[in-house]
Amino acid sequence: MLSIKKATTGDIELISELTYQVWPQTYTPILGPVQVTYMLNLFYNPDALKTQMEQSGHRFIICFKDDKPVGFASFSDIGAETFKLHKLYILPGLQGNGIGRFMLNHITDELKKEGAHSLLLNVNIYNTTAKAFYQKVGFKHVKDEDIDIGGGYFMNDHVLRLEL
Repeated sequence: MLSIKKATTGDIELISELTYQVWPQTYTPILGPVQVTYMLNLFYNPDALKTQMEQSGHRFIICFKDDKPVGFASFSDIGAETFKLHKLYILPGLQGNGIGRFMLNHITDELKKEGAHSLLLNVNIYNTTAKAFYQKVGFKHVKDEDIDIGGGYFMNDHVLRLEL
């Protein structure tokens, strides 16, 4: 049985543990180990996660399957009845079992209640598995963008939109 918990700063260690189980396997083939390490240190260190929660308005959720954590997501209001999905990660081996759709449905149901009209996200242009998932659930390609994240690295992303 799947369930959702709203995460707090008390869950940062768990979010970090989940990230380190997902990210290297997902992104090392795309970005290489050096950039993956750089991005993990930049975006997923405890202080960065705390800032995202407390200052940047990111709302985190953790998904549990039979009381075991299996994934997490984060999203925030970016204005004009539009939200952004910043993160949606499921443990390797459990992807393709409806967990991502379950979390996304939870988020979109919540956003619709708040009057949101659309949900945007960025996905790496080479992350074909994630792109296929997002397109399957109704996201449409809006544009491409290259985001300078420092250290000589860029995130090369598709921006996708889901109308709610």
